[in-house]
Amino acid sequence: MFRYKEYYADNRFSVFIKKIWILDNLANPEGIFGRKALPNGCFNIAVIEGNGLVIKHLTQERHLLPGSYFCGQMTQAISVELLPYSKATMVQLHPWTPAHFSATDMSKFTDHIVPFEMLEIESDQCNRLSGKSHKEIYQNCILAFAPMMREGSTQEMIYRATTLLVQSSGSLQISKLSEYMGCSSRHLQKIFKKHIGLTPKQLSLILRLRDTVDSIAYRQKNLLSITDLALDNDFFDQAHFINAFRSFAKVSPKRINIPDYFLSFKK
Repeated sequence: MFRYKEYYADNRFSVFIKKIWILDNLANPEGIFGRKALPNGCFNIAVIEGNGLVIKHLTQERHLLPGSYFCGQMTQAISVELLPYSKATMVQLHPWTPAHFSATDMSKFTDHIVPFEMLEIESDQCNRLSGKSHKEIYQNCILAFAPMMREGSTQEMIYRATTLLVQSSGSLQISKLSEYMGCSSRHLQKIFKKHIGLTPKQLSLILRLRDTVDSIAYRQKNLLSITDLALDNDFFDQAHFINAFRSFAKVSPKRINIPDYFLSFKK
């Protein structure tokens, strides 16, 4: 039987780990097919067990075998096939997290999933996670990250800027964000691209579109027209909204079938 589970991080460590979400198919002789995962502005560490899973994204198709992987920022939905007797444990990291532990340019990982060692973090704690429980995986990540936490003006700027964007669900204008941060939009774009792998505008769009999906999945209105969805998420051009949503979710907002997607539980 397939089970989806999620566990939010302890408050002491939630500054860099948001949650752990699990696709558990270890006891199931049948695969889980036709499902997708949507971008949400976060990075992930994926720990794969069993027969693994097959991902299809853009022009890529990969069979992820047992091991640890780093998932960069995604800009479009990923098709996920969870094979029989397999499990994927995902450690979800906030968008600002890698900047505190690695000097690696995150833009080279955008829309890519790579073996964890390519992240060039000076710890092998995250390379030996396959077969461990979610609590052990969580503890290993804490042991890997905590001693390496770096502070600096760049890290502080990324943390503050992304926090403001997340809190506004992407609706904060980038010009206003730059003003709040006391820097130019060009400078903000440069550090976002390097340390998050996305520009502020791209991250903002992903946050708004993900909020749109939540509006559909967890309806708070009896009727949600395309116009309602667009306006509720700060899109003032309906055609632009539909095109952006279709690129993001691989389907139009009126044709999205929520059970086809792995979505977080509503908090």
